[in-house]
Amino acid sequence: MAFNAENISSHVRHGLKVGLASVLAYAAAGWIGMPYGYWAVITTVIVMQMHVADSIQMSLYRFTGTAIGAGMGILMILIFPPTHGFTLVAIFLGTGICAYLTRYDVRYRMAAITMSIVFLTSLGAEHRIEFTLFRVAEIGIGVLCAFLVSVAVWPNRTTSALLGRLSDQYDQVADNVLLLMGNFLHRQRKTDPDLFFDLAREVQANRVLYNKIYSTERRVFRDDMDLLAVQVNTLNSVVERLQSTPSLLNEVEGDGFDIIMAPELTQLAENIAQALRAIGRGAHYDPHPLAKAVDEVEKRFIELREEGVIERFEVRRYFQVMSFINTAQHLAEFLLVVLNKPQMPS
Repeated sequence: MAFNAENISSHVRHGLKVGLASVLAYAAAGWIGMPYGYWAVITTVIVMQMHVADSIQMSLYRFTGTAIGAGMGILMILIFPPTHGFTLVAIFLGTGICAYLTRYDVRYRMAAITMSIVFLTSLGAEHRIEFTLFRVAEIGIGVLCAFLVSVAVWPNRTTSALLGRLSDQYDQVADNVLLLMGNFLHRQRKTDPDLFFDLAREVQANRVLYNKIYSTERRVFRDDMDLLAVQVNTLNSVVERLQSTPSLLNEVEGDGFDIIMAPELTQLAENIAQALRAIGRGAHYDPHPLAKAVDEVEKRFIELREEGVIERFEVRRYFQVMSFINTAQHLAEFLLVVLNKPQMPS
């Protein structure tokens, strides 16, 4: 039976990766001749995260904070002699300045920690600056090993997680479109007013994941960020357009009407659902059937208006019916614009 890493749980894989990176960091520090290889191991354990994006983010945070803190530590070493009183002054100024600078960049928090470590552990050392640079090198080895293992061994990518979320959410929206149209054509049947409540919150979270990918994983992996941006932004716009539709079905009391345009509207909803599923998967979709469905709805409505059929509606019912149909038409037209964007697969 062939080995498949997907059969191993993500936490087991993460544990194996942390162990591998730790061993690699300790071996590398010893091979280079670093006297305190445990700093590399400690750094690796701190930096390694479940997802690649988080590991990259933590690597940048850890290493840049370390470099800044080491620079501050060296400055304190050069300015203040290693007496008890001056040591207290150096600790106060070095950590205080780094902590204050966190108002500009969170990396200065790690800088304050590093400054404390390198300044205090170098007390009594013959060559304090050299001692400090060795600590920075050891931490750098730990960061590098964590980074390499994270991106090269079973990479648990945020991009994959976001693509899975988008596919599921687009499918949910497509199902909701069919449900809404079915309820509308079934004599304007009542619909759950919170149909899009949970989905709207989940869609907002997609932007956070996209920004994380853009600032981290994009620098390492070759992802189609333009297409991903279209998928994220389109889903957000679609949900915003549809959130009011349940209220359109629920706001008017009394018996509903059979909709003469049911065949055209059913075809429109089915094409909208197909387009949504294709966009969610980043797959090619021929927009012509959707465009034809939009035209058929428009043509049929004009025919019915000329025949005077729509005069049967009272004012409130008329606005209810027309608002729902217009929402479906505008959504389809919006999707046609999206499908014709150069970022979409052709």
